[in-house]
Amino acid sequence: MLELSNCRYGPGEPYLYKYGLRKGTPMEVIGRRQDSKWVYVQAIGGRNPCWINARLIQTDGDVSSLPIYYPEKAPLSPSSYYPPTTVLNATRNSANIEVTVEWNDVPLRAGDEEDEFMQHYIIEVWRCEGGGIIFEPLATNDLSISFVDEADCGEASHGRIFVQEKHGFAGPTEIPWPAY
Repeated sequence: MLELSNCRYGPGEPYLYKYGLRKGTPMEVIGRRQDSKWVYVQAIGGRNPCWINARLIQTDGDVSSLPIYYPEKAPLSPSSYYPPTTVLNATRNSANIEVTVEWNDVPLRAGDEEDEFMQHYIIEVWRCEGGGIIFEPLATNDLSISFVDEADCGEASHGRIFVQEKHGFAGPTEIPWPAY
């Protein structure tokens, strides 16, 4: 672990910062993201878990043997200050390999950003690439985003959008997935 590592509310870089962990702090690893790139940790005997990039910690054992915690067992902290957004449309490009999603703006009040670099929208996609479903948290301040989603995965792609503000996450709003 670096001298101080960021522990987050969700399993990825775009989610809000929860607290910092100092190098050498003993933590209990209790779960993981499906691809094992992020793990859910808490102080031994603690009750305030958070998500950290798995490559920043040393673990005893195989992280991929831990239960998958996101999203069912470790949902994002809800925000009661903002409504969820509304998806305007979700379309595929002419080659059928890229999806573009557009949504309505939910403006934040002054001071409700975590910092000047915080991305206002978190788009979580379970998308098909290379024959397998990949979970990817995306973030933007724009009102649309595009990403790869191929056919032939054997299970359906899906996604959702959260409005992120310093108190938590409004939503989710499910994305009506476009057909191939």
